[in-house]
Amino acid sequence: MGVVINVNLYFSLIILLLNASFSLASDYNIENTSKEQSQAQQNIEMLAGLPKPPFIIEKNGAGLQLDLIRQAFDSVNYSVNFSHVPAGRSITSFKRFNADGITLLPKDYNYPSIYVSKPYISYQNVAVSLADNHFIIDHVTGLKGKSIIAFQNAKKFMSAEYNTSVGYASTYREFSDQIKQINMLFSRRIEVIILDVSIFKHFIKSHVGGRYDQAFNIHYIFEERDYAAGFRNEAYRDLFDLGISKIKAQGIYQQVIERYM
Repeated sequence: MGVVINVNLYFSLIILLLNASFSLASDYNIENTSKEQSQAQQNIEMLAGLPKPPFIIEKNGAGLQLDLIRQAFDSVNYSVNFSHVPAGRSITSFKRFNADGITLLPKDYNYPSIYVSKPYISYQNVAVSLADNHFIIDHVTGLKGKSIIAFQNAKKFMSAEYNTSVGYASTYREFSDQIKQINMLFSRRIEVIILDVSIFKHFIKSHVGGRYDQAFNIHYIFEERDYAAGFRNEAYRDLFDLGISKIKAQGIYQQVIERYM
């Protein structure tokens, strides 16, 4: 009789231990699944400018600038949603919609409650004119007396000398729609446009013939400028800087550049 009791006790203990093990394993799996889901669901909401291929391409949310940001955050387990607003409204929209970040700011930008990243992308602004105007523009001062359309906020981003020179332009305006700039040049409604050379070249490659079949001159009168992103807290800024460093080390950064250039 004593042997039967011991056997029953033995099997009861075995069952209790198995149940405890299954319970611990289940708790462990639930906890880990919860952590994985939490990591997968982390998201950043960023404001980007209007389409300006190859940097921002409306179709499929692609573009050099957006892909670099997307890859950087993906490397630190974050996804990114982009909302598009004109560059001139980025700061007011940032405050109004409580966004997490802005995709493009001058590297030395200073504004309360915006934490600026390290530079992650470069723009080469140029002046472009039609060749048969025979303009000699080998310095910023060569813009004086011309009718000019520049990219939006150019006066904020460019040098004091630029601001002085365009102050003597016969006409000066700034557009957020850079495709419109190019169209106005080739339709001879404006004499000079100021924009990034990659935007201009990308447009020319995809628009051949008709009004675009005109010789033009690209005037390299500006230095290449580095740009950063801005964020509403230091944590997001540091994650972005870390992500850019990681994708550079992995070769992904260069792959994105080569995809569009």
